Amino acid sequence: MADLVPVLTLPEIYSPLMRSRETERWRELETKFSKMFHHKPAFIARAPGRVNMIGEHIDTTGYSVFPMAIERDVLMAASYVPAPGPLRVELANVSSRFSHTSFSCDLTQPNSLGMANKMAHRWSNYFKVALRGLLDDIPQEVLKNAHGVLYVLVDGTIPPESSLSSSAAMTTASSLVVLTAFGMRDHIGRAHLTERAISSERLIGVSTGGMDQAVSVFGEMGKAIFVSFVPSLRTEPILMPHWNDYLFLVSNTLVQSDKKANAPTQYNLRVVETRIASYLLRRELGVQIPSPPQFPSSLRAVADAYWAANPYALKEMMTAYSDVRAAYNDAGKEVAQLQAMLNLVETTLPRRGLTQEELEQLTGLTSAAFHDEFLSQAPVHASHFYPHHRAFHVFSEAQRVLRFRSICDATTKKLESGEACDVHGAYQRLGHLMNESHESLKHMYDCSCPELDCVVQIARQAGALGARLTGAGWGGSAVHLVPRERLDAVTTALRRSYYSMRIGYMTEDDLSEALFVTHPAQGACIVMC
Repeated sequence: MADLVPVLTLPEIYSPLMRSRETERWRELETKFSKMFHHKPAFIARAPGRVNMIGEHIDTTGYSVFPMAIERDVLMAASYVPAPGPLRVELANVSSRFSHTSFSCDLTQPNSLGMANKMAHRWSNYFKVALRGLLDDIPQEVLKNAHGVLYVLVDGTIPPESSLSSSAAMTTASSLVVLTAFGMRDHIGRAHLTERAISSERLIGVSTGGMDQAVSVFGEMGKAIFVSFVPSLRTEPILMPHWNDYLFLVSNTLVQSDKKANAPTQYNLRVVETRIASYLLRRELGVQIPSPPQFPSSLRAVADAYWAANPYALKEMMTAYSDVRAAYNDAGKEVAQLQAMLNLVETTLPRRGLTQEELEQLTGLTSAAFHDEFLSQAPVHASHFYPHHRAFHVFSEAQRVLRFRSICDATTKKLESGEACDVHGAYQRLGHLMNESHESLKHMYDCSCPELDCVVQIARQAGALGARLTGAGWGGSAVHLVPRERLDAVTTALRRSYYSMRIGYMTEDDLSEALFVTHPAQGACIVMC
């Protein structure tokens, strides 16, 4: 099968600056596995984290995003030893924070994979849902003969709850372990593996959109990944022009963002609010969405249906609205359509928080029907909902993603053709888009926090061209676009004005873990031992 997760060697995975450190880490992982389980691992599965340059909280609606894989990753040393009796999984972690867990299961009975509830063992659920999610892809004959012990030792360098996608890396690496252990790695391509990783993480209770898993699987050294979801999942590696001269600096605020624990009042609530916005907008615009839409109840589905039903509407809006006309002239049809949707949001959705009772009146749904439509898929807790703000962020952020890519493509094309090109000016425009993104996430999507706003402000004042939160928000990390000549100034400012003043004493090792430069990195792979 084409497009399989590759089998690589370490020099093909890490940049020269990271290779020595990572080689030692991999050797230590193999040694620890051998001491713990009394035999050598057969292979090591690797899946990286990611930093999203732009396109936050819009993958759940079907809009494209622009992340890149990072060199921080999750490793899983593993071996499968056939033996009589039910399948037993021995799952350990090099970090004492995560307890060794052991569980048995019958792979022909998915319900035998019960979720762990104790805090110390909850991390094992990522492995369990990955295993469960692959059962439909593994032949019954293989499942019936899955007897013995699957040994796994995990080592991760992605800080948990840092918004650098440690959960997606865990799910992706777990999926690779299962497929490789049972001899099925060459039966499933990367696109299908991504879809399985997405659906598996949703079993944990998080309404993930798919960006994190896609970039973890498809990451490519030296390139960002443009991820689109319509009409199907597609990834395009995009060269960042002069990427050695313009660096992405990640600053972990050390405010933990537990996406699973806080989902009812944060992540999942925002997803519900965007679905409410799409329902209201669909009613106001009088559009019928084809059944079944790829992203049901999404703002993308409403927008696509509106333009399909009104092919001349954009031309009329370009005449009526100067901002729509300017968007078309500057960046083309798709960007102009998104600008038009922003105008429709402004004129159709109330610009304030709405109670459930008010929303029931606006949607025409009874309390029970409202619950079934919006609140039944995942638990959420809120006294007021903000459909206008969430819709405004989604359409404006989708527009910024397209502008961001357009700048990268145009700059690369000029450089390759030998045309005169203002590279610094291009990166200034990219930074401006990142700044706009953070302000939208702060004010329209309401997912920032004081610590994120602080590091963003410090970095901008010290010379970063752009700075924004990355990932779910509510803590975690920010990403800063920094010219190489300003890197020391920005790093020093963050150390002094954030880490020293807000966090207190930190060792150099701790600081290097919290504040680091990242390059576009290789995606998921297997290394045979």
